[in-house]
Amino acid sequence: MRINTTTVLFSAGLVFLSVTAFSQQQRFRGGIVAGVTASQIDGDASAGYNKVGLQAGLRVAAILKEKQDISVEISYTQRGCRNEAKTPPYFKTTLNYVEVPVQWHYHDWLVDNGDESENFYRVHFNVGASYARLINYTDSSDGSIAGITPALPDLNRNSFCFLIGASFYASKHFGFNFRYNRAINKLYKPGKPGTNYAYSLNEHFLALQAMYMF
Repeated sequence: MRINTTTVLFSAGLVFLSVTAFSQQQRFRGGIVAGVTASQIDGDASAGYNKVGLQAGLRVAAILKEKQDISVEISYTQRGCRNEAKTPPYFKTTLNYVEVPVQWHYHDWLVDNGDESENFYRVHFNVGASYARLINYTDSSDGSIAGITPALPDLNRNSFCFLIGASFYASKHFGFNFRYNRAINKLYKPGKPGTNYAYSLNEHFLALQAMYMF
């Protein structure tokens, strides 16, 4: 599976320019996010968030009220599935996505530094939804029927997720975010002509990010 790399890079460039421009305005903040994911796919004959991946991208946040803002990200996100540790059969599939999450954030625990421009809220709660496009994948297995290898040519390349999470800020600019993501639509549906996998597939994953907001 391939997608036009130039289009992806162009889109990322536009977001980066937006981050730079918006961060100069009091109502907007731009930032960088990076972290890891732990993924699971229901229907892959394994349980647990065994597949570890990477996530990195850019964020733009618009302040709605004193304790509320809304954010948009564009990120590269790895999802997928893997067998339980040291338990055969062995398989590992990495699904590479370009993802656009939209989130609403509520802030609490004000840290007063004596200067209004330097005050910040230490704890943020977030809820939202995301759209992701599958751009490619890598796959390895021991040749057994476990995992999702037979379904790979027929995967749904569009993914819609809801997400919920929380953030902790160590300073006005630097923080950590943890969120749970679950797909609303199926990654794969059996029964279509020409397909050869018997089970529905549904993704969900955890993400732990470090954030720097300008």
